[in-house]
Amino acid sequence: MDHADTVGDLYVTDVAGITMCRDEADIIGPFLRKLAAQVDFIVIADNNSVDGTRDILADLERELPLTVLDDPEVGYFQSAKMTDLAHRAASLGATWVVPADCDEVWYAPFHHRVADLLEELAPQWFCAAATLYDHVATAIDPDEPDPLSRLGWRRREPAPLVKVACRVRDDLTINQGNHSASYDGGATVYTDHLVIRHFPYRSSEQMIRKALNGAEAYAATDLPEDQGAHWRQYGQLIAQEGEAAFTENVFRKWFWSADPNADRSLLFDPCPV
Repeated sequence: MDHADTVGDLYVTDVAGITMCRDEADIIGPFLRKLAAQVDFIVIADNNSVDGTRDILADLERELPLTVLDDPEVGYFQSAKMTDLAHRAASLGATWVVPADCDEVWYAPFHHRVADLLEELAPQWFCAAATLYDHVATAIDPDEPDPLSRLGWRRREPAPLVKVACRVRDDLTINQGNHSASYDGGATVYTDHLVIRHFPYRSSEQMIRKALNGAEAYAATDLPEDQGAHWRQYGQLIAQEGEAAFTENVFRKWFWSADPNADRSLLFDPCPV
């Protein structure tokens, strides 16, 4: 299916969301609906999900401008896989891609859609950086199944690394982590007006599943040990000391708050999209 519109023989700029997922059944529906409101179409690769994610994607493919691919490769070769998705999206008409993780909500505060901002950027800009804010679970979160609605507390300070949307060219490489991109001769980066709300810490059970999947995925690569180091370490902790040790020593210590009102590092600021 060609998602690009045409005027005469010219393509009108299209912006595609691209993403990979594995066992994200609790968030995949809300995530894709939010992303679909910000871009023109989405290409997603499912990596051996066993929790029902793939069935949800099949249903969403009938609802959203969504192309679902199956990725049987266990290894977390994120750079190569996301770069391939970018070029697949280009074959469907995309001139920009938004490389989103399945726990991110992208938006442009001063534009109706992320796509609107990207379509306005002058040709000299190859990337557009997005500031990222982590949301955390707390003891006072409501009983709400949608994590994008449930997790209203976020860190006041942005994460140290940005993410980037990328102009699609033959020489594009999306780098591991989606924090940067490479082009022949270097990348120019527009640094204003994109924001990401990040929801990676939704529950202890979800984080344990993610840690085990992440450790397995990195173990199946030849990437340096410092890449994905936290997932490798979390997987080792769970294997050696058990899930309860991970919950107490990692999740509740770093990614959960018993009293967010008393925690000056947190701010109640629900996702605005």
